Amino acid sequence: MKKAVLFMFVMALAHLHVNAASEKFILKTSEATLTIDQKGNLKIAQGKGEILQVNCSVYGLWKVVLKNTQTQREYSFTPGKNMKVGQEEGIYRMTVSDFTAEDQMVPAIAEFTISVKDDGFCFSGSLKANSPEWIFKELNYPLMEGIRISGGKCGIYWPVGLGEYYGDPGNFGSKSLWYPAAQGCAMPWFSLNYPGGGLYVGNHDRSQENKMINLSYDETKKSFTSGFNTPVCNGFCSLPDVMVKPYSGEWYKASKYYRSWYNKHFVSVTPPQWVKDDSGWLLAILKQQNMEVMWTYPEIDKLCDIADHFNLNTIGLFGWTIGGHDHLYPNYHPDSQMGGREGLMKAIERAHQRGKKIILYANGKIMDTSTDFYRYNGIETMVIMENRQPQIQYYIKQKNATPVIFAQGCTGSEIWRKTMMDLGLQAVSLGADGILYDQMGVMAPQLCYAQNHDHLPGMSDTHNRNDMIREIRTAMKKINPDFIVMTEATNDAILKEIDYHHGWGIGLAPGKNAFPELFRYTFPELLETQRNPNPMITRTDANFAAMMGLRHEIETRYAGDVAYLLKGTLPKAEDYANVAGPPDLSKMNLLPAREATAYVHTLIEFENENPGFFRHGKFIARDGINVSGPDMMANGFLKDNKIGVVVWNTSLSEERSFSVSVPGYHFVSAAEPGKKGVEETAPLNENSIRLLVFEKD
Repeated sequence: MKKAVLFMFVMALAHLHVNAASEKFILKTSEATLTIDQKGNLKIAQGKGEILQVNCSVYGLWKVVLKNTQTQREYSFTPGKNMKVGQEEGIYRMTVSDFTAEDQMVPAIAEFTISVKDDGFCFSGSLKANSPEWIFKELNYPLMEGIRISGGKCGIYWPVGLGEYYGDPGNFGSKSLWYPAAQGCAMPWFSLNYPGGGLYVGNHDRSQENKMINLSYDETKKSFTSGFNTPVCNGFCSLPDVMVKPYSGEWYKASKYYRSWYNKHFVSVTPPQWVKDDSGWLLAILKQQNMEVMWTYPEIDKLCDIADHFNLNTIGLFGWTIGGHDHLYPNYHPDSQMGGREGLMKAIERAHQRGKKIILYANGKIMDTSTDFYRYNGIETMVIMENRQPQIQYYIKQKNATPVIFAQGCTGSEIWRKTMMDLGLQAVSLGADGILYDQMGVMAPQLCYAQNHDHLPGMSDTHNRNDMIREIRTAMKKINPDFIVMTEATNDAILKEIDYHHGWGIGLAPGKNAFPELFRYTFPELLETQRNPNPMITRTDANFAAMMGLRHEIETRYAGDVAYLLKGTLPKAEDYANVAGPPDLSKMNLLPAREATAYVHTLIEFENENPGFFRHGKFIARDGINVSGPDMMANGFLKDNKIGVVVWNTSLSEERSFSVSVPGYHFVSAAEPGKKGVEETAPLNENSIRLLVFEKD
């Protein structure tokens, strides 16, 4: 009986392979068809393929790296004649079970599948090594060549920072981004678009582990190549789904597709009401890296005055410790030179009495190698590279100073996580309203080969970052429910734990390819300040922030900034001669400090008068909104049955006529900062914004 069953099983496998060799494999979504012929040629076509096609081979779809844990040698494998292909109802399988290395068979199996899921083509599978002497180190899958969009304009929506848009593929070239990180990939998906449709490619990984997203354009072939590189460092791995979905419509369809998947597995954090109502912050470095004190604790009162002048509600205290900014981390102790612990607590309480919130700075990723902490705890807490060396960063704030050397901490270390927890508890005890752990949202995950951390050697601390933030946030809110955790920049993996984001990276200001609508539309709940390393805000930057739904920011970091803020002194180049990263003097000298401050104050007052849109509205970009007119930019904010459209004339010299319509809505009112009796259709002055309110019919 057993022999008969075995015979039937073998015959079934044979039948599977015969089918694979003799029949074309076909999958369909609502808009596209995927076919694989007898030779392994894979084709994806939207409709009849007139515009969008993918043409590649299943024999070029993947690459794996196997590592011998005894010899530490690595071997790369790509599909070959030993790959068995087969098909069953709705699934195409590619299996390799005879890897050969060092003239020996490696007891490992890799299986890759193609199917339909969520109305998209799903590339997935699994890896398994059947010996402790072997692990899979990394995987590239799917590697798709021959992605072509013909017959007209092709645009690329790219997820670096808050987003980029390339209207000409020839200007894109070849790019690779590590996820999750604002410095790299903030969301693991991109879209290639033409007028009327596009191609979505996204990595739907519930673990949100680190991976590299790759896209390149060949100008000669007029085609794209894409791929995902995934570290594995394990003997077993279930591959995350990579979804490939042709669609009709604008890029919003791709954004909604990813967000729909995200909502099935994750929930974004709900910050306290004061954060939702916040207008932005004044970031102040009290003590610099070279021990120069710009602001003492009693002078936090003056910072409150400055915040009032700009209409800002929150103050971030950087360099508030004995070591100054970017020095002696993670030793964060109140400085007796600036007023001591008691002086800091009293200053925070006075700020509270004036309605200001105070955030204290800490760095969540680096430790000063000159400290006793590094000497005694470094080997337990640092990121260890494959060569067993620390991952090093250098920071210098004054040109005539020796750079401060930092080793990167790993949140996979229990000691490091406890150190960060203690800093949160200290911030609460000092009376602060929140703590900012720097670099947690910016830095791409570094692969760490430590043997004693809470991750596999060779993997990153991606999971541990989120676990640490969640543990700290939970503990702090038991003490003070309105206490918040911040970080610098954002990515969709940390949105689940971070209340408020300090802006960093692409899309925080006007730029050639900047397209912050990409992230803002996908995650409209994001609360982030506009990064502005100047002690003032230009009218252009302020208007940009208002239109994108970003909170405002000014920074005071150096002595020249102090003189500007306290006395209105316009800077000269020599005022920042020894500074490694000075503010933008061309912006600071555009107009007198009082005039620059007055406009920002008026603009924020205007936002506060319309909180339903600027503070609590859902950012919808231009989805469902028609805007026309030269130099005009616009975005919409949905609140209940109304849409507020913020229109910005970006011309610096001329007023512009324009038109805005929202199908299914009728016009209600128009308003501008500091003006009364504004008409909907009146030309808009140069570098000015207008809020048009529409109500659902």
